[in-house]
Amino acid sequence: MVKTIFLSLLLGTLLFGCAPSNEVVPPVLIGEFDPFRESGTPWPEVLESAVMYEINIRQYSPSGHINEVTKDLPRLQELGVDILWLMPIHPISQVNRKGELGSYYSIQDYYGFNPEFGTITDFDVFVETAQSMGMKVILDLVINHTGWDHEWITQHPEYYTQVNGAIVHPPGTDWTDVADLNHSNQALIDDLVEMTSYWIREHDVDGYRVDVAGSVPTPVWRQIVPALRAINPEVIMLAEDNTVFDWFDVFNLNYGGWSLTGNMKRIATGQANELYIRTYLELMHSRYPHPSFPLLFTTNHDMNSWEGTVDDFYGDAYPVMRMLTFTLPGMPLLYNGQESATEKQLAFFEKDLIPWGGYEETQTIQSLIQLKDENPALHASNVYQSTYVLEDESRAILSFIRVSKNRDNHVLVVSNLDDQPLTAQVHLGDFSGEWNEGRLDEIHTVDLEPYEYVIYTK
Repeated sequence: MVKTIFLSLLLGTLLFGCAPSNEVVPPVLIGEFDPFRESGTPWPEVLESAVMYEINIRQYSPSGHINEVTKDLPRLQELGVDILWLMPIHPISQVNRKGELGSYYSIQDYYGFNPEFGTITDFDVFVETAQSMGMKVILDLVINHTGWDHEWITQHPEYYTQVNGAIVHPPGTDWTDVADLNHSNQALIDDLVEMTSYWIREHDVDGYRVDVAGSVPTPVWRQIVPALRAINPEVIMLAEDNTVFDWFDVFNLNYGGWSLTGNMKRIATGQANELYIRTYLELMHSRYPHPSFPLLFTTNHDMNSWEGTVDDFYGDAYPVMRMLTFTLPGMPLLYNGQESATEKQLAFFEKDLIPWGGYEETQTIQSLIQLKDENPALHASNVYQSTYVLEDESRAILSFIRVSKNRDNHVLVVSNLDDQPLTAQVHLGDFSGEWNEGRLDEIHTVDLEPYEYVIYTK
């Protein structure tokens, strides 16, 4: 693996070696479209320019009640998000519970609604209200394991992984508050098909974000997802995994952004340069059959609770890294609280409120969402043959152009990934000429402050 990355970086250096400022280096198209790599996955229309927003109900308000999130829906609609992902909504197991309140991912009852969050009627009102405002609602689906007081523990012990006759927690983890499910049992799969169908059929949810999806065998998903699509052909399926790439007949997108996030963190701490973004783009194009794509993020609930805040990860580079999640191929994810200037590392097993502050980042986020909405070059189905990486004198400058499928829309991003002021000399080649912001020469020069970026459209 290390050798592969080294060779990729070496190849990138050879292909994109710095050129004299008076010699124009043509833009390089990342990835080739292969018509034989069509995934066949149904394409919900909302995915085209969607932005996803993750909601931690427990930490969202002092009451931790879903009604408080419902009251906030007009603000989220104004922010511009399209898909609301709720962290697990089910009752949390008492047995082997971690902390005072336990993990959302230790589920006691798949058919229940966590009484800490309100009633099932409150939940239905939330879904109906969000959908009436044009937003979709997806649930966190946890079928790799259950809590230790789930009824299956006593009624169907054969549904679980056992060692020497004893049910065990997921191997290779410290998740001692959950019991590992055995997906070789067809009766278990049948129950999972019915349970997942129930929330689509009876409560009108629009799909699922699937927890540790790669730990559940792909054939299981190929039984579950068709049943869901029989109820709602446009069901949204997001996999929390960046290791499996043969299942895009059932999943629309996955956590491919883990790779991007890691590279952005390395760049922000001076351990890497823009070649790491180019390498990521090459990997992305080799992995995703059309029209699947990655979810992109600067943070999420796992990163926030277990690793730190965006300030810890990126420092002053955070705004430019956030911008990349909106302009590189994929769907951007926002974690609740990113609308505010101060992010807090939230406790996972205890009550710990989001510091909402004055929503200081709202206007910037709205502008990024508007940019994505208004420019087909940035839309999710426009992943292949859409990203041109541009040469510059400095490895700290990342410049690229996204082009729409009809080639009638272009977005140019020029960004300084360094903590020092730099002058970008971007080799536009045939993309020079008139842009909405003015005429750009074949070698476009722009002065950038540390971590500053500029975006052009046409």
